[in-house]
Amino acid sequence: MNNIKKLREARRMSAEELGQAVGKSQPTISKWENSPSLRYEYAKLIADYFRVPVYEVTGEAPESYLSGYDNEMAAIDILNVQACCGTGIENFQENIIGRQLMSLPALREFTSSAPENIKIMKVEGESMKPTINPGDMIWVDISCQTPDSDGIYLLHIGEKLAVKRIQIKPFENSVIIKSDNPEYGSFVFNNYKEVSVLGKVIYHVQRVG
Repeated sequence: MNNIKKLREARRMSAEELGQAVGKSQPTISKWENSPSLRYEYAKLIADYFRVPVYEVTGEAPESYLSGYDNEMAAIDILNVQACCGTGIENFQENIIGRQLMSLPALREFTSSAPENIKIMKVEGESMKPTINPGDMIWVDISCQTPDSDGIYLLHIGEKLAVKRIQIKPFENSVIIKSDNPEYGSFVFNNYKEVSVLGKVIYHVQRVG
C-alpha cells in the first residue's frame, strides 16, 4: 500500500481537497490510495504537490525507486548538523551520517548544482513556521556563499547557525534578515557582503507525523 492517505491526513486534507489541488476527482484519489501498485506518473503528481520524493509516496525503498535509471546516480550527503531556526547552534561541523541516493535526472528537476554541493540536514526551532517546521529536512546548496536573490538561507550569525529568510534591497545595497514566524524579529545588514551565508535552501522535506 502507498502513502498517499498518510501524507494527506497529516496535512488534514480530505480526498476531495487533494483531488482539487492536483486536478483529479475524489474517486480517483481514493482509487490511488487503495492501489497496491501506483503508476509512476500518478505518484510523481502527488510527490510534486507535497514536495516529497516519489518513493515517499509509493512507500518503496529509495533503491527500488532508483533501480530503473542507467547508473546516473547522485549521492547527497546527510549531515548531523541540526540547523536551528530559533537561536541557532554552535560549532558547525560537516559530519556525514548518511547519503540520500537519487537519480541525476530526478535531482535536475529542482537544481542544476553539483551533487557534492548539496547537503541535507534537520531543522529545529520554530522561527520559520509555518514554512519550515521543527524536524523538517532542508537541502542546502553550499556553492551559494552570498545572497544572490530573495529566499531562505543557512546563515552564520555570530557564532550560531540559523535558517532565515533574506530579502534584498538592491537600491540600498542592504538586506533584511527575517523569520516567517511573526513572533520572531528581523534585522538589517546595510552591506549584503557582511552576511555570512553558508548556503541557500533549495528544497525541504516536510516531516509527517
